Amino acid sequence: MFYTTGYTDKNVKDLPQLLENLDAVLVDIRFSPHSRNIVWTKDYLSLLLKRRYSHVPQLGNRAYKEGKIQIQNLELGIRLITSLEHNAVLLCACKNLRECHRFV
Repeated sequence: MFYTTGYTDKNVKDLPQLLENLDAVLVDIRFSPHSRNIVWTKDYLSLLLKRRYSHVPQLGNRAYKEGKIQIQNLELGIRLITSLEHNAVLLCACKNLRECHRFV
C-alpha cells in the first residue's frame, strides 16, 4: 500500500510511530533531499528512521524550482518502490497533494 505526505506543517517526531503503525518505510521522493529545516534533510531522516527511510531520487521533480513537474525517471522509480517489502509513505515538502509531483 502507498500513502503520501508533504512535510510542511508536520512534526518529524510523529514519523516513527506513524511508520510503525502503517508497517511502512518513508520514501523520500525529493530529487534533492535538502531543507532549510535540518530535521527534513536526508541525513537527519536517515539517522532518525534508520531502516524505515529510503531516498528514491528517480521519483523526484527535477524542475521543482521552475514551478513545473518533470519526474526524473518515473518508470524506474515505480519499479523501485513496488519492490519494497513494506508499505510506503511517499514524502516531499508540498502541503497540497493536487499541486505536487506526488500526485503524478
